[in-house]
Amino acid sequence: MAFGDLGIAKKIVMNAPKYRKIVEPFADGGTLAMYAAKKKPKEHIVNIEDEMLFNLYLFLQQISAADKNNLKARDWISSPETFDQALAINAADGPDLYYRFFYLKAFGVKSKEPTIDPTYDWLSLGNDHKSILYTLPVLRIKLKGVSISNDDPLAVMASASGADTFLVLTPKSQEQIDAVESRLSGVSAKFFFAKKSKSNDDIFAAVDQFGSSMNISAFSASTIMMATTEARTNYESRMVPLEPVVATIA
Repeated sequence: MAFGDLGIAKKIVMNAPKYRKIVEPFADGGTLAMYAAKKKPKEHIVNIEDEMLFNLYLFLQQISAADKNNLKARDWISSPETFDQALAINAADGPDLYYRFFYLKAFGVKSKEPTIDPTYDWLSLGNDHKSILYTLPVLRIKLKGVSISNDDPLAVMASASGADTFLVLTPKSQEQIDAVESRLSGVSAKFFFAKKSKSNDDIFAAVDQFGSSMNISAFSASTIMMATTEARTNYESRMVPLEPVVATIA
């Protein structure tokens, strides 16, 4: 998971079925392509809905020696002056986009409002983030052979079918969660669906609703702010499924 936490990726990989193909319609928060999975799929589709992140993944996949040299020559030391310079970069792709994204991520304080730019983190003053460049060759290798798309995630989900396909469903917005849930019963591929749960009662309600048609479990993942996460699969995983009515979460 390049731009997200590895907690939920590890949980999915540990509980994956047998597969030939992996499809990730909602990979904006991170992707299994960046995680050391037990078995590399013959085909791997990673869909990034956000255009900026999509371009960033393409850059990582196709990065050249000239791009690496360009980035090595940049200022990776935290300072308010360099932060303002990085913030002012207006680039849709290439090394400029990479530099801006990771410099601000390392030395910025993110706003709760996604449309507002981050502000400089004075506690990071003098820190060096150039070590991020050592991951570039690894990331390129991990993305080798991966198909990166920028399509409607629900359309990508609908296109995934077959018993040898593993469909990873990690929607974040409530609208997307509702849309995915309404389509789960018609999915022919093996899927792992995960969502942040508002309460344990919501998970138990899902267990009662779907009964034995799905395996429903719960776990905590730092990716989703340490909240309880509901996981549903249509195959037997290593996770212990919750039982209707009498289920309790330790």
